[in-house]
Amino acid sequence: MGLTYTFKESFAGFRRNRVSSFITIFTVSISLLLLGIFTIITVNFSQLVEDVRSRVEVEVFLKERITPEHRDRTRELLSEIRGIDQIEYVSKEDAAKSFEQEVGETFYDILDDNPLPASFRLHISEAHSNADSVEVIAKRAKQIWTVDDVVYRKQFLSLIDRRAKAFQFATLFIGIVLSISAIILVANTIKLTIYAKRELIRTMKLVGATSMFIRLPFLLEGLFHGLIGGVFASILIGIAFVMFIQPLSDDLLVHISLDFTFYVFLTGMGCVLGLLGSIFSVGHFLKETVVAGT
Repeated sequence: MGLTYTFKESFAGFRRNRVSSFITIFTVSISLLLLGIFTIITVNFSQLVEDVRSRVEVEVFLKERITPEHRDRTRELLSEIRGIDQIEYVSKEDAAKSFEQEVGETFYDILDDNPLPASFRLHISEAHSNADSVEVIAKRAKQIWTVDDVVYRKQFLSLIDRRAKAFQFATLFIGIVLSISAIILVANTIKLTIYAKRELIRTMKLVGATSMFIRLPFLLEGLFHGLIGGVFASILIGIAFVMFIQPLSDDLLVHISLDFTFYVFLTGMGCVLGLLGSIFSVGHFLKETVVAGT
């Protein structure tokens, strides 16, 4: 009987308070739309940073006139360094061909010999593709006696790390502010629905209804508001992504993607917002009725 009453009262709230229900759903949708767009920017920026870091390479130049045995021993020593994912050998001839392809000219027209040294190109693992870890790898590689020099884009990698950390702190702060603001907006909007039933709440308290019995219909109604708002927000973001964001990402050569999990997360966040808003609002009115009754 109690469960039947809970569902009946929850759905009846949509019919009796269409305006306030619409305002609540609209507020949830707008709040989630902002949170959704913010999440898309945050996640895809993080993926972009990781993609840039994955391309970080360390060039280990070898000394002149080392034997093949020394070269193989150097590879073995490099493979023992933690954080190196792959080692690629670049011979003097391969280096000359790469130079010719990039520059479009050959230095054999000027010089009689190939001045480029042989090298090992180190591909760094994802877990170690940051400035501090790469610097440790470079120092250890430079300690090998067959190594002449170690080169990588140190300043660029340090810049990426600083910007990524600043972005993480900024996104964390903005995300918290948006979430709190969304909960407050939803809670204040849901109060409009509950305010219309304040006399009913007082009457139910007087006849001995428990707090949980009074709360459940409003909590379930807030959950439904949040669910519908989450679905609407997901639809709006899906349309905006297909019509505007995806074409823009193709033009800028930046990969921006959304999967089904994102829409499930967004809809779930709508349910959470609606439920939290109802919890705060109902609690406020229950306290008022208790004070009024005493």
